[in-house]
Amino acid sequence: MASLDEIRQQGSTLRGVLGLATWPIGIRFCSRGEQCGGSGFKRPYRDLGIRVAFCQAINIARTYGWKLAIGLEDSYCMIGAEALGLTKTYLDYIDRDIPKWHTSDKGAMERIVSVIHARFLEPGSTELVLISPLDRIDFEPHVVVIYGLPAQIATVAKALIWNGVVPGEITYIGMASCTLIPYSHKYGKVQINIPGTGELILGRTESHEMSIVIPAKYLHLIIPGIEAVKKIHLYPLAKFSLYEPKVPKWYEELTFDYYKKSVDQ
Repeated sequence: MASLDEIRQQGSTLRGVLGLATWPIGIRFCSRGEQCGGSGFKRPYRDLGIRVAFCQAINIARTYGWKLAIGLEDSYCMIGAEALGLTKTYLDYIDRDIPKWHTSDKGAMERIVSVIHARFLEPGSTELVLISPLDRIDFEPHVVVIYGLPAQIATVAKALIWNGVVPGEITYIGMASCTLIPYSHKYGKVQINIPGTGELILGRTESHEMSIVIPAKYLHLIIPGIEAVKKIHLYPLAKFSLYEPKVPKWYEELTFDYYKKSVDQ
């Protein structure tokens, strides 16, 4: 793992190189009894008087630049809390009631539940989830999450692929997209996230955004990878501009040819 200074520098450089609108963030899953370290965290329920969905907490951290610590008492959405290992047991009522809003029949519902549960951490395994912008992080993250435009996220993915780290199969189920974060930590796989219903409605992720979830051990590969793939995958994408514009006849007074003709007369 890189030093905290190196992680901060990588976060700052990434935002600048890609022109990201929001901060790349680091996330750590603190197990029960673990001394996680770090300081200056806001607890949503204690400090803000609100409970937040996990996707909402991520958006607060990456847009406000805040450091947040999320426990069970801070959690509004129980799918996210269960996925993070904050609840002491699996919540059977979620499996029974919530997926049916998203599916046509019991068979489809069971398939959705199976996919979601494969992403969950063990119940009771996590006491706090720490979230921080990378450029001011003071704990060792387990995963890094970067939000951006599709071309920006593709550039990050391409940089990883250059180094032989291929993002896992994209599994879009239209709900509980936050569960890809514990899944990435659990299996050590890069995941590309297309925001689902909850993230768009509760979290307020923008409709033009997507994200990539990266185990922190791969963070150091991104910036060198971006440099390495520039010949084949330059970002920002170059636009073809080497042409002389054409305008309608009534607009020709703006052009050099019209000016030259007027002066010569």
